[in-house]
Amino acid sequence: MYHHELFYFSIVLVGMLVLLTGLCLYLMIKKRIDNKNLTQIGLYKEDYQLALFQFLHKGIKVEKLNVDSPLQIQALVELLAGFSKTFSSEDIQDRLQEFAEDRFQPYILSQLQHRRWSKRMNALFWIHDFQMKSMKKPLHKLYTSKHVSKSEEIQLLKIDILFEEKTLLENLIEPKHDLTEFEYSLLFHSLREEQFEPLIRAFDELPEVLKFALIDSIGARNRMEYIPFLKELLRDDFMELRVRTLKALVGMEYYLDVPTLSVHLRAASWQERLMAIKACDYIRTPKLTLYLTELMSDSSFYVRSQAAQSLLRLENGFAILSELAVNAEDGYARDMAIQWLERGSVS
Repeated sequence: MYHHELFYFSIVLVGMLVLLTGLCLYLMIKKRIDNKNLTQIGLYKEDYQLALFQFLHKGIKVEKLNVDSPLQIQALVELLAGFSKTFSSEDIQDRLQEFAEDRFQPYILSQLQHRRWSKRMNALFWIHDFQMKSMKKPLHKLYTSKHVSKSEEIQLLKIDILFEEKTLLENLIEPKHDLTEFEYSLLFHSLREEQFEPLIRAFDELPEVLKFALIDSIGARNRMEYIPFLKELLRDDFMELRVRTLKALVGMEYYLDVPTLSVHLRAASWQERLMAIKACDYIRTPKLTLYLTELMSDSSFYVRSQAAQSLLRLENGFAILSELAVNAEDGYARDMAIQWLERGSVS
């Protein structure tokens, strides 16, 4: 019995060794082939670079650009993708799109339908870079697929933005995957001015994460035309929405009057009070002294520190902090005043 077990174990062991040896040989051969292909693609790119450059700049068609082998096509696609990020001229972009539509459509379609995720992603990047509107149908098919990945969906949404698709708003509101605020913000970097308006009109229907990303995007892009919209949001019942709105206004260095700020300086949330204090830096009026002095006794260390910093920025701020450091009834207020007095003037 023991000898039989040993015999079968030896067979299994030898089989595994043969399998592992075969796998190692396959990987080594594949690696050599891949390296050889990469080298050949690099040589093709060097050979095609000048001809493609002349075509894009002057419309001069060169026979050597009529390629048909997969490696040659891949070399041209990669070369064209590099040029698409370098040149912004409308004439060049038109030639680039025409060239891609004419030469690469079958190849890029095959990559878009490939079982490997990396191949599909490359195809999506190329379609975006080349602005290939002829690929709308296969793009829609990929988007509606049950197996579309989150990365693919985000890139498909970027293409929707580029092509100004009518379904963009619907796809942003109800994405297939849960998108983070950061991912929405990246998408909003690509939005054209006229694409903001539908989002503003549908604001109440947007999911919370989308609302936050939109507000942050307005602030980051300094969209001053939406100041009335932001000021309206300051009256919203949702605290986090008010905080995000204050943050956007602070980023835009927008002047909020004292009566408006006073509401937020005495808000229940320390985050809202903190952001309101930051907005005070663009006003620096003695009318803020009472509110900032009160906040020197705030329960939040961050609020007290920001209040002291804002007081020090006022014309008589040093005198106010000196008075608080000696006579304030609250120990926290005295300590914070002393800390900022020791730091000296604020730039």
